[in-house]
Amino acid sequence: MREALPKTEATDLIDQLKQAHQVQKQQIVDQFHDGLFLLTAQLTPLLINETGKSFLEENWFSACPFSQIQAYAQKQNRLRFDLKSWCLQQFESESDATSPLLWLRIPALSKDKCTLVPVLISAVVIQSSEDDGRNLLIQIQDQSLQIQAEAQIRLMEASHAGQFITDAHGYITQPNYAFSAYTGLNPDSLKKITYIEWLQNQVVFRVPFGSVMKALLENGCWNGEVQLTPSSNVEYHAVLSLSMLTDYNRNIEHFIAVLQDITDIRQANNEIKRLAYYDNLTGLANRTLLHNQIETTLDHYPISQSYSGLILLDLDSFRMLNDTLGLEIGDQLLILVSQKLTKLAGPENLVARLEGDEFAILVKEISQNQEEAHTKLLNLAYKAQEAIDDRYTIKNRSLHCTASIGLHLYNQPEVNAHSDELIRYTNMAMHEAKNLGGNQVYQFEERLCKIAQQRLEMLQALNHSELDNEFELYFQPQVDAQGNTVSAETLLRWFHPVLGLVPPAQFIPVAEEGRQIIKIGLWVMHKAFIQAKYWNETYGPFRISINISPIQFHEQSFVELVIGLIKFTQVNPKHITLELTEGVLIRNTNLALQKIQHLVSLGFHISIDDFGTGYSSLSYLQKLPIHELKIDQSFIRHIPDNENDVAIVDSILKLAHNKNLTVVAEGVELESQAAFLREAAPEVLIQGYLYSKPIPAAEFETKFLAQRPKL
Repeated sequence: MREALPKTEATDLIDQLKQAHQVQKQQIVDQFHDGLFLLTAQLTPLLINETGKSFLEENWFSACPFSQIQAYAQKQNRLRFDLKSWCLQQFESESDATSPLLWLRIPALSKDKCTLVPVLISAVVIQSSEDDGRNLLIQIQDQSLQIQAEAQIRLMEASHAGQFITDAHGYITQPNYAFSAYTGLNPDSLKKITYIEWLQNQVVFRVPFGSVMKALLENGCWNGEVQLTPSSNVEYHAVLSLSMLTDYNRNIEHFIAVLQDITDIRQANNEIKRLAYYDNLTGLANRTLLHNQIETTLDHYPISQSYSGLILLDLDSFRMLNDTLGLEIGDQLLILVSQKLTKLAGPENLVARLEGDEFAILVKEISQNQEEAHTKLLNLAYKAQEAIDDRYTIKNRSLHCTASIGLHLYNQPEVNAHSDELIRYTNMAMHEAKNLGGNQVYQFEERLCKIAQQRLEMLQALNHSELDNEFELYFQPQVDAQGNTVSAETLLRWFHPVLGLVPPAQFIPVAEEGRQIIKIGLWVMHKAFIQAKYWNETYGPFRISINISPIQFHEQSFVELVIGLIKFTQVNPKHITLELTEGVLIRNTNLALQKIQHLVSLGFHISIDDFGTGYSSLSYLQKLPIHELKIDQSFIRHIPDNENDVAIVDSILKLAHNKNLTVVAEGVELESQAAFLREAAPEVLIQGYLYSKPIPAAEFETKFLAQRPKL
């Protein structure tokens, strides 16, 4: 707190008042900024200066002016202080007295009764030379600025931000505790150096130091992010604010600094950036960062004139492996593959994981020569193929992995071309490599755009197709050793009014991808059930096989829909064989087995289509309540000349015989093929062009069922 008026100063003032005339006395006391009151023993005012009058109401002329002053010992609860009694007590005291900090309402400053000003009131008893009486000199000092300064100091000390104030020469005079903690220097050490010396020793700026000082001296302030290095093994990221205070003549009085630690914020921003731009599993760049980097190469092309390239990789059969062995093993495989690609690509190229098992390598500004750039990009793609084609040991399991790879070389972008287009082109090439069997490298070609356009048109056509008007069921006979047609496979044909006859090999994959196969498959089952019911009622026992898409089979309501069709068509399920591929068991095996068991309990026969081409066929065979195996035509095509195919077919026939399963050999076109099959297993059923291509129901009935007597 600021001290009361010193006794020597009060004595000097009293001496001046005694020697001066009345007018001069008033002039003397009016020069003081503090409020001064000269009172008699009865507290009658003899003299009041202008500052003192500001504490009083306008009608302050009274026997005791302090009766009008509202003084409070406490600001919050407005505890009144009896100033009049305190003044009277001073005549009895032998020493000068100072009151505690009081709060006064000053009418001259504000008419708001809630506005209170902190003051110190001191009193000096003086002897009157005229009547030998005693008078009281009261001094009232406004403490507002002092309290504000002290509050500011307390705030500085309480603040987590480092702060200091310098003198006019730049020496640090008032460092707070936080600043000492950040810098590792105690207040005494700081007070021996200037702020410039501290800046040069511990602060690393992102801009030249000269530009910082220039801004500070010309503009009066500078603000920016810095790196604070109080020691060789300690480092902070902070925001530093420097301010220069001057007087009216631009003379420097102080420098003020505020240092805010943003290390945690910086780390949080880095984490946000990592989450936004990097894959959490592998640590590789993600799709967003890949897009940004591709856009950068496009923007920079006018300057570099160089070709850049994009490589996309998709692991072959990864979903099957992931679903079979579990997500944890799948994740570990992705990590190992990412490490291989990072090492192969090097630091100058960007490796990204887009989603699932799909990776990308962006090769920036390879060369201005197209042939050279193409060769380098192609070589990198083949190296990636070779690197991934390997065995991986994960949790005592040895896994083999390959990848389908697409690549696209680009330079001058077309109008409105952007990263999405380039990724789409490369993705087309990658899918073409997968369609060709996988473990291949394929470069983007314009014809792939046409194929994609055709697929889109087909997808739209499927969305708007009229099933009863455009689709028709065809049937292909299955013939026993005696030449009797005992069953038939149901096949679907699509006659589009614009596209014409669309082969199943073209529209079925598109329908599965767009999930239209669910609607189409239900329509096929409905029509096939009706046909089976009619033929069995008309010509006697006859079995119809229906292919079930894995997409359709894994629908949650599949079994319920089948039961509904049974009730609606009144078909006997014992006349229906449902053909499933081994792939239906890869996804959610337990639930798939439950569905198959439920279908068998309803009376359906279950056939495993394309047997031998799936995954872990024999391991699932023990669990499945199946009735039939269909040998894939890829094994039939080259028998009896190809020894490997002969061995495979012979193994399947023996397995089926041991399990008491029906065997259907599809794709039989030659008599030699049929003869080999019947010699190996007389009970085998033959299906193929040797007897008939797929034909409409009416033609099938005439050709294969009409000779049977009607029931």
